[in-house]
Amino acid sequence: MRQEVLIRGIFSGIFGLIIAWIVFSRYDTEVGCESTDDGCQRYQSYIPGYLLPLFLLILLISGLFLQGAVKTAQFTLSICFELFVHISVYYLLLLLLLPVFRRLISARACAMLWVMPNYLYLTSQIYMELPEPAFVLITPGNLVWILFFVWLAGFLTVLFRKILEHLSFRRRILTDSVPVTDPELLAILEDVITDARIKNPKFRLVTSPHITSPLSIGLFRRTIRIILPEQDYSREDQTLILQHEIIHIAREDSWSKYFLMFCTAMCWFNPLMWTAMRKSAEDLELSCDETVLLDADDNTRRRYALLLLNTAADGRGFTTCLSASARSMRFRLKHITAPVRRRSGAIVVGLIFFLLCMTSGYAALAYGGRSGAELIYHNEGYQEYALNSVSSVQGNSYDFNYKITNETAFHAYLSGLTFYDLTGNYSFSSSGTTFVYILDTPDGMLGITLYDNAMKLTPLYEENPVTSCYYIADSTDWEYLNTITVPHPVGGGEF
Repeated sequence: MRQEVLIRGIFSGIFGLIIAWIVFSRYDTEVGCESTDDGCQRYQSYIPGYLLPLFLLILLISGLFLQGAVKTAQFTLSICFELFVHISVYYLLLLLLLPVFRRLISARACAMLWVMPNYLYLTSQIYMELPEPAFVLITPGNLVWILFFVWLAGFLTVLFRKILEHLSFRRRILTDSVPVTDPELLAILEDVITDARIKNPKFRLVTSPHITSPLSIGLFRRTIRIILPEQDYSREDQTLILQHEIIHIAREDSWSKYFLMFCTAMCWFNPLMWTAMRKSAEDLELSCDETVLLDADDNTRRRYALLLLNTAADGRGFTTCLSASARSMRFRLKHITAPVRRRSGAIVVGLIFFLLCMTSGYAALAYGGRSGAELIYHNEGYQEYALNSVSSVQGNSYDFNYKITNETAFHAYLSGLTFYDLTGNYSFSSSGTTFVYILDTPDGMLGITLYDNAMKLTPLYEENPVTSCYYIADSTDWEYLNTITVPHPVGGGEF
């Protein structure tokens, strides 16, 4: 096993164990109780839904200031391609396995699986570097940039359209809304908040004539509103409704829905992503149902089921809505009226997170395509370029006992190669043959590392040299290079 894979495996294993412990400690395998005596909030967020979007936004802004527009565009292309491929495959597999998971593990664990890709920002760290990609998609010329900007236009269109829909829906249902003043209902809310151990709650309880089902809306505690329709509910129903919405708020399910919308916008031309977004909303509601009804008796379950049947779906945007759509009503009612004891899902969630981290980055995109004459020699010929040293690399060891017998042929070979920009972060340490060539150039010393399918350029003449990696589609012709590369003991003569 390569060192990079081992290191990634260690970190992924640690992260997976942490996630598994979180699931197990929250969702007891027998009862499923989330209550603890540590004084913390009773219901915790699965995974904060803003992590990955915020990470990408920070990288984008910092890149524009530190590296300029071109480098930022290349980096954005790289990370978005990786996320697009990995998220698309992950949700495809999750959709296929979801019926099995729903039978075997808790609804809360199923809901957590949908927001798991939020942690994919961890795989972009330096300790997650891979030896090489398993699959490389080559796009010639400027085609990749045309496709990228088409994708970007679609992404921004879907993203802002969904945000505007959310804001429009919020404005419409809050128009003519009235704060609840019923002391008994406010007392029930206070009891539910106290039971959930939510400290310093800032959300408000209102009624609105523009909805037919209880819901909560808002991403930030200060802007969250629990909205009830202008309808008379019994005190028991009011308690169930408020428990349902408070659990959603405590778990930050609106942020989870925002994250799934973000992933859908990122993969907007993948029809499966739109299906995944709908399925994830179902599991968030199933998870909330499950928690509300922990240890509930049959009468409470029947009351809760009737409450669902008597409300109509009216949730849009990043809202959490008590009612069920017709598509999921039957499934939710089955889970409510005929509950089956399921495992917490800790092992499943931990294992899937481990696999999610381990499989990230194996697909890469090679684009552009420039000759060595342009990339290395800047189309100025190689007459002023001279070899300083040649070394073979084995692991971390360098063998400098080599020389090139025909420098002109060597420069001509490099000039004729086609190099592609490559997305992702790879060491190429698994390459069978590796040579490092140090060239004296008009600008100073230039380091060239050749692998079987890649080249790395390091401008050693710069104060803080940055290594750039390029893909070689046709592979390095080591058979030819071996004809002009011979062993040469150090100090044994001139090049």
